[in-house]
Amino acid sequence: MPSDKSSRIAAAILGFFIATGLAVGGYFISNTIYRGKLASNTVTVKGFAERDVKADLALWTISYSVTGGNLPELYSQSGKNEETLLSFLTQKGFKKDSINSGDLQVNDLLANQFRQNGVSEANRYILRNTLTVRSTDVGLVDQSTHTLNDLVRQGIVLTQNRVDFQFTKLNDIKAAMLRDATQNARTAAQQFANDAGSNVGSIENANQGLFSIVSRDSAAAQDPNGGPVFGQQQSTVDKIVRVVVTLTYYLDK
Repeated sequence: MPSDKSSRIAAAILGFFIATGLAVGGYFISNTIYRGKLASNTVTVKGFAERDVKADLALWTISYSVTGGNLPELYSQSGKNEETLLSFLTQKGFKKDSINSGDLQVNDLLANQFRQNGVSEANRYILRNTLTVRSTDVGLVDQSTHTLNDLVRQGIVLTQNRVDFQFTKLNDIKAAMLRDATQNARTAAQQFANDAGSNVGSIENANQGLFSIVSRDSAAAQDPNGGPVFGQQQSTVDKIVRVVVTLTYYLDK
């Protein structure tokens, strides 16, 4: 039979292990409850940032056509029109290596089985040509697009005069804009936290969203959280770059 002293020692040891187990188990239980409670106390907000920028690249497309019944004469006339256009552009200050001529297209109306009735031999052929100008001098392009009346007065039939102004330096401002949008989101989250008597904690989840580059005029009519022409550039020199981020923050009591 074990002595009373030995029994008391064994009981003490057993009690120690039981207490330790309860303490450790209680820690994990309480920690799990805390984390679960923390995870349920979150707020999701959107952050917004925008910058006014100017286009730094212009792609200018000029098309013309000639119509007649004598194909060799039309080729000759088309060549003269192209020379006139090249001379006009170089006089404006554009370098020859920035001007490209497209492939000449010939449309024989009488060879088209779906042609309209009444097409005469005198208007059988339509020749179309396109010149494109690629320039970083967007101001010169913008000014020159409004001075094509001289070409019309010389008998050139212009069928297209279109410029695509582009902003190509988005990478230079991306990081700064994301910081601004994130700060904007955190400010909104803090307002929610103040109302709830909490503090904004760390970020649980983040969604950057897309950058959009739009005409400054069209941007005024759009939803700041992503307009109908989201991500598209419009043909104006003055533009607005926008980004919207969606962030979920923990709220700490």
